[in-house]
Amino acid sequence: EQRFGETLETGVELLDQIIARQVDAQESGGSSPLLAGRDVFKLYDTYGFPPDITRDIAREHGLQVDLEGFEREMEAQRERGRASAKFGLSDAASPEAYQTLATGESRFTGYDSLREETVVIGLLAGGAPVERASKGQQVEVVLRETPFYAEAGGQVGDTGQLRGPLGVVRITETHSPIQGLIAHAGEVTDGEIAVGESVEAAVDATRRDDVVRNHTGTHLLNAALRKVLGPHVRQAGSLVAPDRLRFDFSHPSAVTPAELQEIQALVNDTIMANLSVTHATMPYKEAVDQGALAFFGEKYGDTVRTCRIARRPDSQRGRPRPESGRSENGDDELFSFELCAGTHARATGEIGLLHVESEGSIAAGTRRIEAVTGRGADGALTQRHVLLESLAQQLQTSPAELTRRVASLLEDLDQERKRASSMERDLARRQAEALPAQAQTINGVTVLTAQVSAASPDALREMAGWLKERLGSAVIVLGADVNGKPSFVAMVTDDLTPKGYHAGNIVREVAKVADGGGGGRAEVAHAGGKDASKLQQALELVPRLVEQEQGS
Repeated sequence: EQRFGETLETGVELLDQIIARQVDAQESGGSSPLLAGRDVFKLYDTYGFPPDITRDIAREHGLQVDLEGFEREMEAQRERGRASAKFGLSDAASPEAYQTLATGESRFTGYDSLREETVVIGLLAGGAPVERASKGQQVEVVLRETPFYAEAGGQVGDTGQLRGPLGVVRITETHSPIQGLIAHAGEVTDGEIAVGESVEAAVDATRRDDVVRNHTGTHLLNAALRKVLGPHVRQAGSLVAPDRLRFDFSHPSAVTPAELQEIQALVNDTIMANLSVTHATMPYKEAVDQGALAFFGEKYGDTVRTCRIARRPDSQRGRPRPESGRSENGDDELFSFELCAGTHARATGEIGLLHVESEGSIAAGTRRIEAVTGRGADGALTQRHVLLESLAQQLQTSPAELTRRVASLLEDLDQERKRASSMERDLARRQAEALPAQAQTINGVTVLTAQVSAASPDALREMAGWLKERLGSAVIVLGADVNGKPSFVAMVTDDLTPKGYHAGNIVREVAKVADGGGGGRAEVAHAGGKDASKLQQALELVPRLVEQEQGS
């Protein structure tokens, strides 16, 4: 609520400036009464200001909003997002170029081995098929068989190298651009590579290990979410990378800290129990009938690969979890059973530890958890330990007493803020008490303008409000240097607005002198500027503006 309030305040100030420019242009005959879609989009995209509120405020100023232009900007942003999500190296190649290499399916052997003696059967350079490529060239290589996993199902592709008799290719990305084809994208770092050559394909084993820990951890997290939150939980997307995992799921409300702690504890209990991770290939219908989960709505083939995480009867490691249940034939204690073609750990103990980094909403009814496992979890916890030790040292306490120490400091800080706020209000009131004597009368209207000391725009508004009550009938314009920038507030009492006096019009013109802008309602408006040295000069414009207002 507080963040949304800050968003509104920032958005209103920016929108006031946009509207002021639009009104000025309209009055000079150079613009239509339409707020540009790009301005509405910028407010929404950069500052989070809701388009419907923009429309309502614009309507108050007699302006319409170019919603079609706004939608065009939104669609352009979506296109940019889709473009940035594509593979950089594969963008240069057309589907036709890949089709020329698809002489047969690339056989994946990476479930059982991370090295493979194989043959180059296709090569792309510059997006076109070639027979050979030399050092420095960006290439995509197709192998007869490969241990490299191509990005799919949320799991990132493998990296590593191809070493042939005449050269080496460093593989930075593995993907499947068309069905059945695995393309290895990278750079020839030494010598050359050619179609027909025998090469040794070697996956980066350390990186693959990090990936499989996160992938198996994702399955454990999925099962734990269903056990703690309920069977309504459905996977809505995932990312399995070497440094982290991301899991999106359906759930109508925020996961409470207690629930999150229970989910993490259940996953780590299962890791310590060292359950077996086994795979089987079977007909799709048979897998689903056995209870395998398939959440993506993907187009599965007739035959699928399954991933089962369960305790075998002969396993004596760890203690059983009553939440995990048993399969129908009673041969194992099942924790997770999903359709999955990705690579996994052989047993949950290889994961080491799973640590949840964050949980939050990404859309209505959809939540996201980000977590780390293995080396990532160890690094994250070590980093937090170092941070706690450092904070405790700075606050001259121990890590165990840190919470109590911070609470005490926050309480002291709150008291000091209240005291400072009280002193600011008292100072502002004393300053304001002397100002009515400076008021002047212009054509029968009391006008008060002054440069004052104020710590914030809020303090400036409070001072103007007090003067408004004190004077009863007046036009009041105050200015202050707030953190090196001029800030203005204008107020017009209710009896004068029907006579044509408008606070928004006045303060907008005042702010222009200080290289700024702003606006607002007839009764109250605020503005800001860039050049504090012109603050007094800007305020000196007020009497003439009041005369013009009366004339209009």
